[in-house]
Amino acid sequence: SYLVTRKKLPREVKEVETKYGQIRVKVSGDIRFQPEYEDCRRVAIEKGVPIQEVYQEAMKQKA
Repeated sequence: SYLVTRKKLPREVKEVETKYGQIRVKVSGDIRFQPEYEDCRRVAIEKGVPIQEVYQEAMKQKA
C-alpha cells in the first residue's frame, strides 16, 4: 500500500453564448473547460443539429 495525494483544481460553472444559445461550461483553472452534456443535448434537440456540433461550438468559446 502507498499514499497518494491528489490536487484538485478550483472549479466554477459559467455560461457561454454560442450560435445555438447559452451553454453552461465547467471551468477548472486555465486547464479544463467542459461543456455541460445536458445543455448540449437540450440545445441539439431544440435546434435539430447533432450534439457534437453544439459541443464543438461551446468549446470554441474557450479562447
